[in-house]
Amino acid sequence: MPHYTRFETLEDFADFYRREIIPALRTDPDIDVDPDSETPTYRWLKSNYSGFVARLRRDHDLSPGDFYDAVGIPPTPDDAEDAWGIGHEPTIQGLEDYLEELDRDRGRAGTTVGPRRSRLNTYVTAYCDVNGTNDLLTPLLDETAKPDEIARVRDTFRVLDEQLGTLASKKKYVSAVQNWYTFLEEMGRSLYNPAENLLNRFGWDETPLYDHPALSREDLDALLAVANADERFLLLALAGWGLRPVEACELHVDQLVLDPGQDEVPYIAFDAGERKNARRTRNTVELLVGINAIHDRIDVLSVKEEWTGYLLPGQSIQRPMSTQTARRWLRDLGDRANVRIDGGHPLPKMGRRTWYRLYRQQRPSIEAGTAAVAAAQGSRDASVSKRNYLDERTRRQARADAMRELVQAELAELFETYL
Repeated sequence: MPHYTRFETLEDFADFYRREIIPALRTDPDIDVDPDSETPTYRWLKSNYSGFVARLRRDHDLSPGDFYDAVGIPPTPDDAEDAWGIGHEPTIQGLEDYLEELDRDRGRAGTTVGPRRSRLNTYVTAYCDVNGTNDLLTPLLDETAKPDEIARVRDTFRVLDEQLGTLASKKKYVSAVQNWYTFLEEMGRSLYNPAENLLNRFGWDETPLYDHPALSREDLDALLAVANADERFLLLALAGWGLRPVEACELHVDQLVLDPGQDEVPYIAFDAGERKNARRTRNTVELLVGINAIHDRIDVLSVKEEWTGYLLPGQSIQRPMSTQTARRWLRDLGDRANVRIDGGHPLPKMGRRTWYRLYRQQRPSIEAGTAAVAAAQGSRDASVSKRNYLDERTRRQARADAMRELVQAELAELFETYL
């Protein structure tokens, strides 16, 4: 563990942040943050570096936000032109308007908007360098300029192809650029989308191979067989419900909707902005397995006088367990069960990946379900209908319907054997 007590000045904290925390942000696949232009969420920092946060408060009376401002992390340009590195005001305005819509109107979390800004910044900078102009908008209003503009966008991505590395990274950048051009079309600032067929043109339309190891069914079986009741409940939250490690550790009884009404599936409710990629409306996670285990868990904990509602309490029953504790539990479980993943200890995030891989298999069915609702509403664009007209209950039911059979086949029997 770092010896935070040895830090004397704010620069000591800043050096540690740059030396240790920034590399951790770059390598953590469960948080999409560009440390060159963003800072992590308070929850992530507190979960992974609680001593750092505590010492900042104790020794300097600073919150993480105050600390970032005090030491200039990350460096922030003075104005929009410097932020984008171009001097064409209409293009800058088009970029800023798009990001503002993501934040204000679509309710995207900061951990989504920040990376989107970073990718667009990389794109417009490369576009200007390759094409010798910082005006990305004027050609979009001239249909006769379409072939040349498509070629300019293609040439820009030929340069980026050498910089972006993995197929997954390239697809993220293409998606960011395509979505920005789509926004310009919808706002009447463009007659076409010059990035529309980029994935096909570069052969990037195949499914990327993510090197994100997950727990197999056999791994789960072995871990559950040697786990105690607390450890089994943690595995249920991670692999059975697909929660992120911090969400599992901080799960509170008030978030549970176990009797939602006729024909509805039980779910966990998160407040607006509480989850990455969440809209400002409440968002939910379906509980397709382990309902009896939840009731049993509540019965056990509710008889303890100081219980405050956390389903995985820490050393003090009044507070939730930490993600560090969750990692230790999984490491110890791996040792007891003789389970190794890619030669290393199992990690909490591997449980979520187990569930998420099932979700990815069923995503086409989920999208088909929402498209059918869109058609019934007379909408030609399923994504617009889904975004604007489908309430959370309808979206939740579509996800549950598509996932139920797969979860039952892959996970339900396994968990029910041990819980």
